[in-house]
Amino acid sequence: MNIIERLKEKYPEMTKKQKQIAEYMMSHVDKMSFITLKELSAETQVTEMTILNACSAFGYANFNEVKYEFRKYISMQNKIKLHKENEYPSSYVPNYDREEEKKLLQEICEEESAMAQKFFEQMDIEQIFRVADQILVSKKILICGRGVSKLLAEFLKLRLAGIGIGAVVVDTELNDSVHSALAMMDRETLVIAISFPDYYFMTDKLAAYAKKLGTIVCAVTNVESAEIVAYSSLTLLAPSATRLFLNTPSVPMMLVNILTSAVDLRMSCRSDYGKTEEKFAELFGESE
Repeated sequence: MNIIERLKEKYPEMTKKQKQIAEYMMSHVDKMSFITLKELSAETQVTEMTILNACSAFGYANFNEVKYEFRKYISMQNKIKLHKENEYPSSYVPNYDREEEKKLLQEICEEESAMAQKFFEQMDIEQIFRVADQILVSKKILICGRGVSKLLAEFLKLRLAGIGIGAVVVDTELNDSVHSALAMMDRETLVIAISFPDYYFMTDKLAAYAKKLGTIVCAVTNVESAEIVAYSSLTLLAPSATRLFLNTPSVPMMLVNILTSAVDLRMSCRSDYGKTEEKFAELFGESE
């Protein structure tokens, strides 16, 4: 029984407050995989202790277990959707059992595969090329993020460097890094704000400030409802939900590869294409 089925089953027996909490959970499935106890309390106007007691009443040991079950639910829905769309028979998936490690790992592999296929089916090629074009015309590129998002930012910087485009990574968790970014922002700057759960408020604030200055902002995130999207003029989406971790970087990494491939393709049409290779050869004295 997945968490949505369990909440529906127990709903008639719930108190008024518990129903309020359960209704919010079922209406905000994506958010439930990473929301904090404090945030849920504010959203539902219910005390943190009441939420913890409700989790117990719902049949879970603690709030973290509830969030895990929501991540698991999202992953399984992606897998089920893949089977239905390809007319595969929907096989029976037993309840989670940590002792069955091989079965669990196989299910995780299938969920990753389903998520990747969903990404490619919904990928907006035109939008990717629009972002690629913006990268090429921007005088300065700032790539912002923290945690897993910063890991993606570093990977994007590395890929861009490989085709001759410089960029600066801004760790939005470090004040000095943020202050340096603020000094660099103007209308010729492109801010690529990478924001995956748990979303970080400083990344949002930096994007909001950039928008206020008239700086172009490109958001890279997992869902349209992410706050960072409100501050962006360009948005690229990649699913990241996984049952064991808050995010899996696998599909977002694919997005970075595709984006930088689009940049490379656009560069091939430019008259200065190959300049970076010539400079690299010159560095080692290989040019005539």
